[in-house]
Amino acid sequence: MNPVLTDNERDRFDSLARIMLPGGSGMPSAETLDLTGSPVETVLAIDPSRIDGLKRFLGLEGLVANMADIETLAQRDPDAFGDLGVVLANAYFMHSRVREAIGYPGQEARDSSVGLSHEDLALLQPVIDRGPIYRDR
Repeated sequence: MNPVLTDNERDRFDSLARIMLPGGSGMPSAETLDLTGSPVETVLAIDPSRIDGLKRFLGLEGLVANMADIETLAQRDPDAFGDLGVVLANAYFMHSRVREAIGYPGQEARDSSVGLSHEDLALLQPVIDRGPIYRDR
């Protein structure tokens, strides 16, 4: 499979990511992660509707040295900036080091035959308390 982003777009994405995700408080910075490889490609494969906007934002001319520069670009194309934000955030939280930092192992299969846990019941209790709601057809 060919990468969705060109080398220039990947470089631009990396520059934006380094500024937007500096890390800290136990969270890795984008600079220490490879987001433009598999994570970004996976996000775009799952949601290809973001490709055009992302590419549009990455193609905007202008300096990218700090958040003020990014905000200036964002004002020129807010929708494309939204696509960048969605792709960047999803790629970041899909990365194994970020999931490890937040204590999220990823989706896990659960055996429903053993019943619901206390946590499951706590999540369901408001729905149970509310009672059934539906509309007759």
